[in-house]
Amino acid sequence: MISCEDDEVKRTLIQFLTQLKGQQNNNSTLLWKPDTDPCKDQWNGVICDAQMSIKRLDLYRFNLSGTLDVALLCNSQPLAASLTFLSLDDNNISGGIASEIGNCKQLTRLHLSGNQLAGKLPTSLATLNNLKRLDLSNNKFSGPLPNLDRISGLNMFLAQNNDLSGNIPAFYFSNFDHFNVSFNNFSGLIPDVQGYFSADSFLGNPALCGYPLPKNCSSQILQSTSSKISEEESKGPSKEQMLIYSGYAALGVIVILFVVLKLCRGKKRGKKIEAESNGDIEKTSYVSRESKADEASKSGFSVSSENGMVSQQSLIVLARPVVNELKMDDLLRAPAEMIGRGKNGSLYKVMLTNGIVVVVKRIKDWSISSVEFKQRMQLLNQAKHPHVLSPLAFYCSKQEKLLVYEYQQNGSLFKLLHGKSKTFDWTSRLGIASTIAEALAFMHQELGQHGIIHGEVFDRSLLKEYASEERMVNMLQVAIRCVNSSLEARPSMNQVVLMINTIKDEEEKSLIYQV
Repeated sequence: MISCEDDEVKRTLIQFLTQLKGQQNNNSTLLWKPDTDPCKDQWNGVICDAQMSIKRLDLYRFNLSGTLDVALLCNSQPLAASLTFLSLDDNNISGGIASEIGNCKQLTRLHLSGNQLAGKLPTSLATLNNLKRLDLSNNKFSGPLPNLDRISGLNMFLAQNNDLSGNIPAFYFSNFDHFNVSFNNFSGLIPDVQGYFSADSFLGNPALCGYPLPKNCSSQILQSTSSKISEEESKGPSKEQMLIYSGYAALGVIVILFVVLKLCRGKKRGKKIEAESNGDIEKTSYVSRESKADEASKSGFSVSSENGMVSQQSLIVLARPVVNELKMDDLLRAPAEMIGRGKNGSLYKVMLTNGIVVVVKRIKDWSISSVEFKQRMQLLNQAKHPHVLSPLAFYCSKQEKLLVYEYQQNGSLFKLLHGKSKTFDWTSRLGIASTIAEALAFMHQELGQHGIIHGEVFDRSLLKEYASEERMVNMLQVAIRCVNSSLEARPSMNQVVLMINTIKDEEEKSLIYQV
């Protein structure tokens, strides 16, 4: 907990204010004195919480004419850990934003509008993952914008009336309440604003083009591209280009090796299946039993323990009334049909003698102790969510690990996506994506701390005819955020749920308008 009585905090605040005031400012109303306490004595512009931690510095229109040195604040560990709000709007402060601003990780609002601040914006601004509102308007900032689109929770960005240049990042505009970059020197194509902002947000940038501005980009882009090509051809390939070409060549070699490896594995798998069909199957594996009289691909399965016998109590049944009396022998005697196979194991549909249908998943190549496996199963059983399928029972030995689930009559997501029974339209896919995202967010929150994670969830056919380019770009922006190279910049699962639900809501609205 940060105490305002800390001498370091007081010295830092007084030094920060002294630089902000400037030599010509003799404002005696500020009352920042070393013999008083910032919180208890309620320094002007300083707002604290109940624990006497400084949360806000609100110096709006304090007639300050000195220089800004955020390094003073953000290099002070107590202040950097507590400060959430910094406002210096409408003063006459000069200087710039130091890279140390990235140390103030708790900042949610940074308001610097209406000053004489100049220089380039530091890339560390993009690491302020808690930032919600950023106002840099009416200053003299120059250079390109950092990758502020990485801040998933940002909902206000104002930078009008500066000298900023370069391209505008592909912000997730549906998150914004306010956005304005007018009267700068931005160039290139305006990212898709998704209809949220008008031309007023982009006016006064002569080299900027594309909707919502009336200026078409095609001729401008072609002209700049052709000039760049002619210049590059005259210079020859640069070192960066050579590295890129080398990377492409290496990637091509890797792809070829991958294909060859797949072919080799395919041949080995074919030989293995052929050997199994001749009866060379280990006792500890599921055994396919096909005969001339039965061509339905039905399989029985057998499981052996260390001494060759399976205990009647070896199958652990979780709290499910439907299978309370289920024994391992019931599974062994029941007819089974393989319905799927993945990298983690095979999936079997099993018809029990009482008519109940279950699914048995045999897990392979999972080096985990029996104790840890049982603990994880109990945790999975305790995590209740309408969209997370909990196991009914499980079996664990050194040789085998089995999971028993309730059979889902409506089939799998794979069949929905790739089946031919009906067209799985884009709106339905968004609904499924939203449901899956909610379930994954729940798993992250409830099970992530125990080391239980989900596998990859994706659809290779998503880019087919089911969605327009505009719709796909919206989803792609979510995906790009999720694979950001900076872990801090990646959205949480709850944020992913919010973004997907936003896209879903917009899709439903557009369908209503179309009708």
